[in-house]
Amino acid sequence: MKSERMQKLIAESNILTEAERTYWSQSLPKMNEQQLGRLEEILTKAQQIPWTKQVQNYFASIAQSAKSTISSS
Repeated sequence: MKSERMQKLIAESNILTEAERTYWSQSLPKMNEQQLGRLEEILTKAQQIPWTKQVQNYFASIAQSAKSTISSS
């Protein structure tokens, strides 16, 4: 079902903020097929950007370093 796929793309997107995820998730029922197709295209292309994974790894390492620093204080 397209709605489930769209929800998954929104939830897993690295380019959306939490507020944007909420907005798009709530907007899905109001969107027509053309709008859904365009959003799906955008979110799918964003997953394929090579630097997206690198940026995600970078921020994950920063978060881990921060947790380690806080734990050892």
